[in-house]
Amino acid sequence: MKHLGKFVILLLGAVNLLFTVVMLCTAYSPYIQPVEHPVLSCLGLAFPVFLLLNVGFLLFWLIIQQYKCALLPLAGFLLCLPQIRTYVPLNLLTDEAPEGNLKIVSYNIMGFGDQASGKGMDNPILNYLKDSGADILCLQEYATKKTSRHPSQRDVDKALAAYPYHRTDAVGKDKLNVMACYSKLPILSAKPLDYASSSNGTMVYELAWGADTLLVISNHLESNKLTREDKETYEDMLNDPEKEKVKSGARLLLHKLAEASAIRAPQADAIAREIARSPHRYIVACGDFNDSPISYAHRVIGGQMEDAFVESGCGLGISYHRNKFYFRIDHILNSPGLKAYDGKVDRRIKASDHYPIECRIARER
Repeated sequence: MKHLGKFVILLLGAVNLLFTVVMLCTAYSPYIQPVEHPVLSCLGLAFPVFLLLNVGFLLFWLIIQQYKCALLPLAGFLLCLPQIRTYVPLNLLTDEAPEGNLKIVSYNIMGFGDQASGKGMDNPILNYLKDSGADILCLQEYATKKTSRHPSQRDVDKALAAYPYHRTDAVGKDKLNVMACYSKLPILSAKPLDYASSSNGTMVYELAWGADTLLVISNHLESNKLTREDKETYEDMLNDPEKEKVKSGARLLLHKLAEASAIRAPQADAIAREIARSPHRYIVACGDFNDSPISYAHRVIGGQMEDAFVESGCGLGISYHRNKFYFRIDHILNSPGLKAYDGKVDRRIKASDHYPIECRIARER
């Protein structure tokens, strides 16, 4: 029996070693070039799964008092500590934002929400934006529709009268996707960033911030192009995890995620170049990245920036919440000349498939 116990521990240790190695592979997958290795670049999506598995092993080893074995998952955690903090920051005590700070809200509003969201000026997303208290609103999938269930442009302008400066611009090759910026700061210039996409894009705004210029880069990177049927397949796979169903469903989803990741990579590279060549000290890059914090896009765009949620938020910060896909794919990044405060994802409003993400920024003293 004693020998059997040692064999079981050895076997479990081997499994734990495998899970630790895979966790490290997922943690460092953002360094894989998606154009060259699209499938492998998606490994970061599995990071939380293997993180939890290793947490389970650590607790197991401690409970059965196998302290030497507990060093294995612990070593894995130490080797990917930055990724753990990026994925689930725990800023329990945060500083209060100083005077003169700016509140930024980034929100994929899904064309002002579901068909049953409300009518005209009663639209819940429009009311949320009106009451947000933000100084700058960066909106993706902005679209006013000529139906009684959606606000018109006149309704939006009336509700957001506190924002004297605004831009709405169609992006992408097909010009079907509109992005908007509503600002209490004067918009000095606005231009689209040139990269390949049929229906997604990036807008670059220069805003007058007192004697300084704030560069705001609002993004809606390549969508994963999952159809309603794909999402239903995913939900069905979770509800009834039959072997063949999981196998075929996973293959389909992975193919689409990999394809989108390969398209997003050059877009992220273009944004990183725009940040690198900017003469401005104060820069914010925000929006719907359609990618998790453990991804090539987030790593490349955030290479010279700080993640506002990581620096001042707490928890998972899930921003996409439909069809049992739960990820933080909306981000606000700021340059080192700025400090972020009160980073959070506001889960009070559910009219869109995204939650708004917000923070306050102030000049570093």
